[in-house]
Amino acid sequence: MIYTGKLYSAGSTVHQLVELVLDDAYFTLHAIPERTVLGVHTREAIRTNSRVGNLPREVALSNGDMLSIHADDTLHRWLDTKAGGKHNQRGWSLSSLENSAKWAIASVLLAPLMLVGIFKYVIPAMAISFASYVPYSLKDVASRHTLAALDRTILNPTKLDEDVQQRLTQRFESVFNALHLDHPDFNTQFRYTDEMGANAFALPNGTIVFTDQLVALVNNNEEQLSAILLHEIGHVNEQHSMRLIAETIATTVVITYFFGDVSGVFETFMGASNTLINNQFSQKLETEADDFALEHANAAGLTPEDFANALESLASASPEESDINKLLSSHPMLKERIEKARAAQSSE
Repeated sequence: MIYTGKLYSAGSTVHQLVELVLDDAYFTLHAIPERTVLGVHTREAIRTNSRVGNLPREVALSNGDMLSIHADDTLHRWLDTKAGGKHNQRGWSLSSLENSAKWAIASVLLAPLMLVGIFKYVIPAMAISFASYVPYSLKDVASRHTLAALDRTILNPTKLDEDVQQRLTQRFESVFNALHLDHPDFNTQFRYTDEMGANAFALPNGTIVFTDQLVALVNNNEEQLSAILLHEIGHVNEQHSMRLIAETIATTVVITYFFGDVSGVFETFMGASNTLINNQFSQKLETEADDFALEHANAAGLTPEDFANALESLASASPEESDINKLLSSHPMLKERIEKARAAQSSE
């Protein structure tokens, strides 16, 4: 039997066309078109990869050269048969698995389950590990740049009176001091914004920003604002920003790995999948921050009822959530969060 293939010199991507003449115990390589003999190789002297569909077989020769050749069943059997006539069961099994309808169906069913496991367990665990290794200096630089960018775009200087700012800042400082957390630089700032509305957010370095609209929404109520502060401290203490960054990167890498070089509808699918996964992960982080606020309310001189009242104030400014908004929301439903806070109050 005669076959045509490509012979790559050791350590080189340059190849030459060759002709393989197959015999029972060895094959001979001839250069094309000169027909000069390039070598004789026995089964004992070669190494080959397993058969994978119709891909070329790669045969490593004893001198370090690599032969790439399209094989028929005869050559496949020869390559997969060890010296002495024993068939290479590993090569046979891989080929059989690939061509088995049963295993093909099983892979279709198992692949989504594997992805669910990766997204639900592996990536969150990896994100926690990643966050713990990020030094504070890096978090501080990233936080300062983030706030500066927001100040140039959607945030404006606060319009709160100086005495209101001073009173709230002092109250917030008492909360920080009461918790005795191992964090170098908790601080609060105020901003006015039309785009974000009544909101508060925490940066990885411990800077927590309240919008004027949020202060107005709760009528300057120190207990409610302090309860919201506890929630934001929870985000910082649990390193949620760093975990979310790690989760986003890992999710993108995993989806890209499984779908490869995609376009059109697959790109749309990837974007939608990434959004859903990230938002579901964010819901978990919001729940953790709520739990932190409820667990530390007493230490801060507050009650779970204060947190429930703060959430009710936020709910009054939020439209009723549709089913699709519930799915896409990065925050658990406010009603559920309020009920949880009330239950915590009742258990005291």
